[in-house]
Amino acid sequence: MTLAGLCLALMSGCRSEAPESIAFLAVSDGYWEVWVTDDEGRSPRKLSDFKADVSRISWFPDGNTLLVNLHDGRMFRLDADSGEASAVQAPMPGILDAVVSPDGRQATFSLSTADSIDNNDIWTFDLSTGGLNKLTSMARLQHEPTWSSDGAQVYFLSGRGGQTHDIWRADVATRETEQLTVNALYHFDLAARPDGALAYSGNQTGNYDLWIRHPDGRAEQLTDDPELDARPTWSPDGKALAFESTRDGNIDIWRYDLGSSELKRLTEMPEGARHPVWSPVHGGER
Repeated sequence: MTLAGLCLALMSGCRSEAPESIAFLAVSDGYWEVWVTDDEGRSPRKLSDFKADVSRISWFPDGNTLLVNLHDGRMFRLDADSGEASAVQAPMPGILDAVVSPDGRQATFSLSTADSIDNNDIWTFDLSTGGLNKLTSMARLQHEPTWSSDGAQVYFLSGRGGQTHDIWRADVATRETEQLTVNALYHFDLAARPDGALAYSGNQTGNYDLWIRHPDGRAEQLTDDPELDARPTWSPDGKALAFESTRDGNIDIWRYDLGSSELKRLTEMPEGARHPVWSPVHGGER
């Protein structure tokens, strides 16, 4: 950046030369709030002040706004620059796992209407009209939905007891479901890449490590550490993952480069950091 450019940035209240592209959760005043940082972990900045625990975050497609789901079921749009929050009218109370669709028009979430957390189903709703679409009516727990990159399908997890927790997908238009893994121990934290590859955290080897399920069904292990690796999120170009890990004792955000297998720690928060979500806008430019 030139001296003139630096001066202009300072005059305009610019916070950092590097664009902030990864949102994550970290503790502030006893609550899990929303923070943002660039993809090198420089100058993390607190964004929200809900004074309540945030449980799920996702980016709208322009990279300017986040959909925030609080632990109590409330939802908000959160401006990624100002931190201004505006309430989203929920179609039903108790919504969990809410994430915005790639076109920004819908959200998918999990919810139990049977007063039991073990009977959650997957739903979508229109953010403008509130119109509801129930995607699943399966036995036991369906949760952690995530969108395919084209918004035509929703991947989710289904736990039917025992020692398995499998990956499924549902067609948004037809509601047809397909089971992608069968009795393959525990899978969590799905993240879909445009080519259909799914990143997830799995315990097939006894520890929760990062894996990829390729479009042909082949499973590839990426990390191998006795501590927890979880919550992967794809970079916009699909060449890296950000994730949460306890591999250095504290839970913090790390980055994994698929080409080199290089690992880099991105945060060192006093009370930990978790649930990274990479902006869909390349480089976080807004």
